Amino acid sequence: MSTSSHASFYQTVEPDQLPLPNKQVMYLVQYVTQEDVDINTLAEMISANPALTSKVLKLVNSPLFRLQHDVKTIKEASVVLGLTHLSSLILCFAVQGALTTSDIKGLDVDVFWEDSFRRGIAARLLSEKLAKPIEEAFTAGILQDMGLLVLFMLEPGKADRWPLLRANAPERRLLMEEELFGTNHAAVGALIAKKWQLPQAYIESIERHHDETASDLGKLMSLSDHCNAFFTCRDKNRVFETLKQQAFDYFSLDRSSIEWVLEAIPEALADTATSININIGEQLQFENILDDAKSKLIEDNLSFLELTWKLQGTLQERDIYAEKLNDELNVAREIQQSLQSDTSNIECVAALNIPAMTLSGDFYDYFELPDGRICFCLGDVSGKGTHAAIMMAKAISLFRCLCKVEESAERIIELMNIELCETTTRGMFVTFAAGWLNPNNNQLSIINAGHLPLLIVGEKSAQQLLAQGPPLGVSPDLKFPAENVLFDCQRLYLYSDGFIECKTSSGEELGIKGFLSWVVQSKHLNLEDQLSWIEQQFQNQAEAQLDDLTLMIIAAKTGALD
Repeated sequence: MSTSSHASFYQTVEPDQLPLPNKQVMYLVQYVTQEDVDINTLAEMISANPALTSKVLKLVNSPLFRLQHDVKTIKEASVVLGLTHLSSLILCFAVQGALTTSDIKGLDVDVFWEDSFRRGIAARLLSEKLAKPIEEAFTAGILQDMGLLVLFMLEPGKADRWPLLRANAPERRLLMEEELFGTNHAAVGALIAKKWQLPQAYIESIERHHDETASDLGKLMSLSDHCNAFFTCRDKNRVFETLKQQAFDYFSLDRSSIEWVLEAIPEALADTATSININIGEQLQFENILDDAKSKLIEDNLSFLELTWKLQGTLQERDIYAEKLNDELNVAREIQQSLQSDTSNIECVAALNIPAMTLSGDFYDYFELPDGRICFCLGDVSGKGTHAAIMMAKAISLFRCLCKVEESAERIIELMNIELCETTTRGMFVTFAAGWLNPNNNQLSIINAGHLPLLIVGEKSAQQLLAQGPPLGVSPDLKFPAENVLFDCQRLYLYSDGFIECKTSSGEELGIKGFLSWVVQSKHLNLEDQLSWIEQQFQNQAEAQLDDLTLMIIAAKTGALD
């Protein structure tokens, strides 16, 4: 059965796949569920089935019912127990007879019925603690899990999961059934109860006994389920706590009442099993189980303390390692900063680099060649962290070294690209913009390799210098043409995407237009003040810094705007 919901189960299972009692017993079941049952007729119908008669009389005379004298006939049993109790017993044995099977490999049917009768006994004992006992308690407790047995009958190949299901608490077991079958015992049990035309009280309680809004009978079945789980589940402490809480919430039963029920169950189950000839294993007593559970709790607490001590030691080691790592990262950051030019004392340039983490993948440089030309660059390595920082160091070093030995701007960038392509890993690349300024004639050569548009802003003009090729490190067989412009009484802005991709309070990215508006608003400030003003705008308007921030402003001549 490959179902994924209760609905699919209803749709795929044919009616004749569900078990039924034999015709004689089925007719008896249908009769006892009628409203106008005649005791004499019922006694005759039961007596006509010797096996059923024997089971009923044995159970009636068992210590479970604590009668003062032996009952020898069905008619006498109906008088002593009452019609409702007798009808419930008939339903119980009819279901057990219809679902008796021993050919499911991996499923111990005796253990299944042991659990079922333990639930029935628990329900009956709990019912005695209520202000108004529930007559259907015993039978309902036995019937509540019959759907699981039917699921294993329909899919015997999954019966080996039964021990694992049995070892879990009711709430967890229900989820495991959903994963295993696509449905659960409550839904299937209710379907069977409907097919057998059982009373509505049984159908509803079987279907909803895991629901906190169930009827009192359904809630009683939930308690009996937890009582059984106390004897079978691995985590007995948790089941016991849940049982006590539910008993109080549902029926205001206190701890002593629950302990009384759990203490009485083993003996009552043993007596019942003997009376109706079902095989059960050795029954552990409540006190022993509770002591074992407490001992395990103590062991778990000791293990937890031991783990806590180990964890504390590990955390201390982690803190020491983290401190050393931070020291090393700070040294690495200092090295990074030393690779970038100190522009604080240069009149015509101002720059900043603020990493999102300790190390930055952004970089800039500014220096003068022996022939008087000024070289500068700004780049952004893909990714963040250590790998980006190492690649940043290599790119900035390559640029400075090649500028000292090679005059052609195009050749310098071409050689940088070839070297980066040969040594980069993890698919990393560098967006890169570089410039060569001749202060004698104000001629500026710019190469933009996959970087953001550079901005040249004058008093009444603004120009973008777009990328003329892909980033460095992508392919070795590329050329990078230079763009030549007259740079006079203007300012050049090189920046990284940490500015334009920041989110403002409106939730939108700032974008190049937003960044340009900052530039235009502050263009009459001196370079250092403009740099600080733009940084402050970012702090005021950006939601958070998610990427490195790098900005270089270069002024023609004195930086004044005509």
